[in-house]
Amino acid sequence: MSGFNWAKNDDRKRMARQGVEDKAGLSKDELRRQADRLLAGYTGPVTKVAPGSRVIGSHVSADRPQMQFTGNKSSERSAATKKPWKPKGSRMQNDLFGTVQKSARNPASFDRTIPSGLVIYADGACHPNPGVGGWGFVVYRDGIEIHSDHGGDLSATNQTMELTAALMALRWFAERGIVEPVRLFSDSQYTVNGCNDWRHGWKAKGWKRGGPKAKPENAAIANLELWQALDEALTAVPIKLEWCKGHAGIIGNERADELSELGRDSVLAPAEPSLIEKQLAYAY
Repeated sequence: MSGFNWAKNDDRKRMARQGVEDKAGLSKDELRRQADRLLAGYTGPVTKVAPGSRVIGSHVSADRPQMQFTGNKSSERSAATKKPWKPKGSRMQNDLFGTVQKSARNPASFDRTIPSGLVIYADGACHPNPGVGGWGFVVYRDGIEIHSDHGGDLSATNQTMELTAALMALRWFAERGIVEPVRLFSDSQYTVNGCNDWRHGWKAKGWKRGGPKAKPENAAIANLELWQALDEALTAVPIKLEWCKGHAGIIGNERADELSELGRDSVLAPAEPSLIEKQLAYAY
């Protein structure tokens, strides 16, 4: 312990509180004075560095200094791989930026024009639900309307009207003995899935749902008579129904929706008075 210089140690602590740059005990002020003397005696080339530039060794970069990440490596990687901003909004707005994303659904379901060939659109309406309903379907050949029909029911649901619209369209096609291929569109997934898939399982189980141990109230199929009639019609016209998006500006679907409203209105309108009733009303 006799070799330890307590005075020098206290002096270093004092200089550390004032700001010490190296172990030799030189203060910041002394280092600045030495640097000024060295610069004053330097006669070599001088490179001016613009504000905001980075100096890496002897290379000067004009790029703006990059942000230094202080978080963990995972956050740095996520920031480095972050995708560029893309605008959100309507289809028209996205078209301006060229960033419209294609739908994952069947493109035909969003095609607003009428496909070529023989095409039928069916639709149902009911409001309130349950309440007064209407159905309608429209037939096109190569984009030209060749037939339409509609009807209604004072006591209906939206599902019964959707099923009825598809049934009436299939019956129209079958009764005319048309041999060319036909496509039938509906905006009801209930109707499309039931006609294409569900009815086969129900029929195999004796028109019941669930397994043999299913309770009667759970095994019953809603709208059973309509499903059985659709099964008969699809046996005569073995096609797969196609889903289309409703109220999306699809010409055939909008026309079928208009017809379903006409069908609903037809059962709401008062009956035309007979000639005798008119004469009696005129006499009084």
